[in-house]
Amino acid sequence: MTPTEFNASLAGVMSVERTEIATVDRALAKHGLRQLARGRYRPDISLREGVQLICAWAAAKSLTLAADDVQRLERCIPQVTTASDYEYTGHKNSRFPELFGREEFELEGVNFLDVTSMLASQLAAEQFPANRVWISLEKGGVPGIEYDADFTTQYLRFSCFPKTFSLKQKTVSKPESAINVKVTTSINGAVLKWIHEVTEGV
Repeated sequence: MTPTEFNASLAGVMSVERTEIATVDRALAKHGLRQLARGRYRPDISLREGVQLICAWAAAKSLTLAADDVQRLERCIPQVTTASDYEYTGHKNSRFPELFGREEFELEGVNFLDVTSMLASQLAAEQFPANRVWISLEKGGVPGIEYDADFTTQYLRFSCFPKTFSLKQKTVSKPESAINVKVTTSINGAVLKWIHEVTEGV
């Protein structure tokens, strides 16, 4: 499925304006975050490209600057049991292999977009009910994944790291407590499953 076809179909699946999806797609293409057409060659969109498109659309404060949000989401990693902790405790989350195809400690250091792509693959393989999973993206903030299991809603939380680290102390102009409005978009696992089916499915 070419990017143009994908964008039109995705807008229909998500019930959003096609122009919004197209704007984000152009912003990502401009920054080399998806393959470009060359002459008559129209490359099909990949699973990762589809995932980063919906995540950038959901997370961006400005659709034309969505490429910045892709780079930010690539710096977000899950808060999971580390390999060393696993060796010590032997603790396992039984749902992680169903959701991501890996044990919890194997997600250490994997960024949000790659984790979401793994999730899409597992949902397409029907290892976990797609309608019981949501990815949540706060505009300009930290993403997360929530899923219903064992009669409760459980969460995979992420930490996002800055582009550069500085040892200098900075003055915070607006503390977290002073932010009065946060906008978060949640996308159901059914959308991720659909993306996998049209990009990777036979």
